[in-house]
Amino acid sequence: MFDEEGMEKLLLAGRIAKAVRGIAPRLVFEGAKVLDICEGIEGEIVKLGGKAAFPCNVSINEVGAHYTSPPYDQTLVPPGALVKVDLGVHIDGYIADTAVTVSVDSEHKDMIGAVELALEKGIQAVRIGGKISDVGPVVEKTIRSMGYRPIRNLTGHQIELYTIHSGVSVPNVSGWDTSGKFQPWSVYAIEPFATLPKAAGEVKERNPGNILHLVKLKRPKSEVCAGAYEEIHSRFRTLPFARRWVANLGNAVEEMLSGKMLYEYPVLVEATKNPIAQAEHTLITTDREIIVTT
Repeated sequence: MFDEEGMEKLLLAGRIAKAVRGIAPRLVFEGAKVLDICEGIEGEIVKLGGKAAFPCNVSINEVGAHYTSPPYDQTLVPPGALVKVDLGVHIDGYIADTAVTVSVDSEHKDMIGAVELALEKGIQAVRIGGKISDVGPVVEKTIRSMGYRPIRNLTGHQIELYTIHSGVSVPNVSGWDTSGKFQPWSVYAIEPFATLPKAAGEVKERNPGNILHLVKLKRPKSEVCAGAYEEIHSRFRTLPFARRWVANLGNAVEEMLSGKMLYEYPVLVEATKNPIAQAEHTLITTDREIIVTT
């Protein structure tokens, strides 16, 4: 639930996210530094009056999600790549989440059209009070009709204040076991992913991708960790943040990880290492309409 002021902040976050998403194709090209893409997107969010709701994810080819550059990252965009740029904006914790896939002369660029159409059809399937599971069959049918395969274990999600994934998943395939319904005065991200028909159609967890968030909202006893906790909580609350954003905290981050005060997201990679495309928008449900904010 959100009030009129919250609605205004959600809409502003969406406008900023849409504008920043539009610059992604200019930043993504063969030989571009991934670090420059991340920092370019995040810097533009701030320039337009928002804050990053999570680190910019730049996921190349078979990587589906959860990679952002560490400090001094030298990773370059390779030729023939599909590059997913996933970004979030928040205004006082009110979030917009969106993503686009950019082809760098990829032979699989038609996959982008499949996820973009699946996103459009998936949004059309959303009904206030309707079943969340109704979206999956529409997304899957659209992707398969264009000769590709959906990623079954990557989903859309509900969004709440300072919480990018609030626990409610929006499936991209049929047969999803959920009785949940789209509630009024709520925020959801619809987020289809596709891969090649020969692929496994699922992602596996790999090495950590330099994205963390607080899981224990309690000041630790260790003075080193206590200072780091206070800074992290004051800057990000429960939102994800990048290692490069807290490089000044030194070993405190590792100590907090080992003490399970922080969680580090694993990179998600297609199980057979086939390329993935992604598209995403955020929408608001009121008591009578659906508003796509991004």
